[in-house]
Amino acid sequence: MSDNTFELLDKFDSDVKTYTVQPPGKRRKQKSIYGDQLVCLAALVGLSIWQSGTRAAILCAGSVIICMLADMIFCKMSRKVYNPKDLSTIASGLCIALMMPSCVNYGIVAGGALLAIVVKHIFGGKDNYIFNPTCVAIAFLIICYPGDMLQYPAAGSRPELWGDAGVPLVSGIESYLLKLGTAPSVSFESIMLGSFAGPMGTTHVLVIMVCGICLLCRRSMSLLVTLFGLGSYCALTALFPTFSNIGETIMLELSGGYLLFGFVFLASDPQTLPKTYAGKIVYGIVIGIIGCLFRHFGKVEGSFIFVLLLANAFSLRLDDLCSYVAGKCRKFFGYLRSNMGRYERLRSDAENGSRPKLTDTMEIIVPATNYNMPPIDNKVTKINRKRTNIIARFADNRRIKKKKDERVRRKQILEEEKNYMNAMRNMIEHKREPSPKTEEPRQTVKHVIKQPRKRSQQKNNKQGQ
Repeated sequence: MSDNTFELLDKFDSDVKTYTVQPPGKRRKQKSIYGDQLVCLAALVGLSIWQSGTRAAILCAGSVIICMLADMIFCKMSRKVYNPKDLSTIASGLCIALMMPSCVNYGIVAGGALLAIVVKHIFGGKDNYIFNPTCVAIAFLIICYPGDMLQYPAAGSRPELWGDAGVPLVSGIESYLLKLGTAPSVSFESIMLGSFAGPMGTTHVLVIMVCGICLLCRRSMSLLVTLFGLGSYCALTALFPTFSNIGETIMLELSGGYLLFGFVFLASDPQTLPKTYAGKIVYGIVIGIIGCLFRHFGKVEGSFIFVLLLANAFSLRLDDLCSYVAGKCRKFFGYLRSNMGRYERLRSDAENGSRPKLTDTMEIIVPATNYNMPPIDNKVTKINRKRTNIIARFADNRRIKKKKDERVRRKQILEEEKNYMNAMRNMIEHKREPSPKTEEPRQTVKHVIKQPRKRSQQKNNKQGQ
């Protein structure tokens, strides 16, 4: 077995499966991954403050503080040790704030940050959640508050610090593509510099691209997921463009909504990412295809968040699926390699007059069959040769385990009854047989009783004297 493989035991099949994973020397710790993300997010926060004013700074700081306080409270409620060095909480808070408009209400930001930490602790903490908490919070807010989440200040305007925004609100690029099917009047320079309406941190396209390159060089972002995801999305967009200019269509598709920001900071979350190379490739392709379908046929803005949630739902089983498909493909191609052209070779040899070799003959291999001979009572037990699904196997294992536990419990009860009966029998026999007593020798004391003599004898005695 090579160094870059390890064996996992399947609980349901009770057989060993081999997965090819990333070599141990090239893995990055989650703490360092989130640390690199925080550096890139800090650059986006600075640009958002420079473009939107002090309100953006309050939104980002408030989101981070609420995430940290909620994480501390939930750790105390679940009796876990709070780790102040957990950078994933800070990264989630910054992502939530940067994916909102700068004119959004403070209460909506606080609710989104709190919901993200609740989702994180519902699944058991940082290392156990299935869905990305940031995506869950943003998707919930888009559904509940579409007017506040999908209306942005005009380019170059700074909203007021308290109360209403006080600036005109416009729709983003994604809304133009979905509802009108046309391109907004935005130049290439404005798109690169982020001078268009959109969420605070997702409009700086050039800075996000630089952050993605830095994260790829630091191995804090999956190259396979990003490459195959963006590649499949751009390929489908080029095949079915929204309008005639394909280059402009791809540029607007990538800059609108959460697409580029999501690929850089959310799609490569180490907790929801598959572990094998094949799983990462399939994961990226699925995100790209479903994202393009949602963007072209759906009518919901921010669709990339819902695409990530759908991909997270089955990302944990992609490794098993890819391993199963790879095994079947190897068997199929091995069969073709060993059997294709054998009949033609035998026929050409027969026409030339040469006798076929023993190794060229087609051998019929009969699989081992259990004929299941009937027992004495003439009852034949049928064998179910069909492979059951995971739920049926789990139910069978539970039933077998329950029978084993019941058998062991019954055996313990019988042993306890047997020990009790033996103890009672010994006690009864002990009562029937009296304990032997040691007899001490008795001392006989002889008392001499002197009887008085009769008077006649006394007289005769005197006379005789």
